[in-house]
Amino acid sequence: MYLIDGQPSQSDGISLRAYPQGDILNAIFQTHDLVDGRLALSEVMFREFDSEIEFLMEGLRENRLAKQGWAIDREFRGNDTFQAMVGGSEGHYRIDIAAGTLLVVLSTAIELCALEEGSATAGLANQYRPGENSIHCLFPGVQEPDEAGFEALGLALDACLLLYFHELAHAIHGHCDYRPKNDDEARALESDADFNAGTMFGVWVWHLPATYRKPKSEEDMYRRLIRASYLLGTLLKAMSARSAEYHHPTNRIRTFLSGGVFAFDKLGKSIKFDDVKAGDDYWEQKIISYCTSIKDALGRSTLKAFQGTEIDIEEDRRQMEEVTAHVLNRLKDGPLMRFKLKI
Repeated sequence: MYLIDGQPSQSDGISLRAYPQGDILNAIFQTHDLVDGRLALSEVMFREFDSEIEFLMEGLRENRLAKQGWAIDREFRGNDTFQAMVGGSEGHYRIDIAAGTLLVVLSTAIELCALEEGSATAGLANQYRPGENSIHCLFPGVQEPDEAGFEALGLALDACLLLYFHELAHAIHGHCDYRPKNDDEARALESDADFNAGTMFGVWVWHLPATYRKPKSEEDMYRRLIRASYLLGTLLKAMSARSAEYHHPTNRIRTFLSGGVFAFDKLGKSIKFDDVKAGDDYWEQKIISYCTSIKDALGRSTLKAFQGTEIDIEEDRRQMEEVTAHVLNRLKDGPLMRFKLKI
């Protein structure tokens, strides 16, 4: 079974043998006029993402997949939509990432970072005309690649890594081999993928091939995970044909972050608390500290319609805690046990 996150597309797009550059990028993004600095920035985004994923997947194949006779392939698809999907069965899977995914994430990251208080790239905050937004109009104000800023590029790469890990988690934890019976089960699978994506991020981000991409500290890792979770959750809620199956971005942060905390706990590096409430309060404060700025930026952005109301967020959190969590526990203790990668 294929699980699709993102937009439905009129065409799957051709399978690309390598990450797109130059003329191939322009052929895919024909309506976006990617030239000069905008083209160069797009090339950097694809090159960096591909090198990170290939490096991490090589380690996964050698240390986990090959020992179980599993194979997980990946491809870029030649279309300009925001879409990631994973499918297959019985230990043989493929993750497809539409080319548009990377540039939509980059475009929204550039806008949100420019709108944050004290941003070094504030000049890009007003690059959109009335009726345009950063999903459908890709960073029109960028003239040179470095104008986007390292913060925006790093945020975009982190969000794309998290999306890839989300798809990878669907495969590794048996979701592709199980057909959900209703929306509650579908949301439970998404929640499980979020948690495990956060775990992968918490472990693997320290081993990224480029030194500048490795976290400076444990605190930096949590900051990056929280911000990337919010950006990714916002785009998935805004763009997906399966939007009703997703929890609100603000609430999904908690699931992604729980996975990251779990990773550090397994490594013996996490903070210990006297009781559950003290721990919950501590991590909630982390979310507030690192999410407030980007959340406020979203409220001032061309995507503010996707922010959601406090009432919606609270009701969604209740649903997550009272329904999704229980459904997921049932699935993990039952049918998913048969299909997951044995580690």
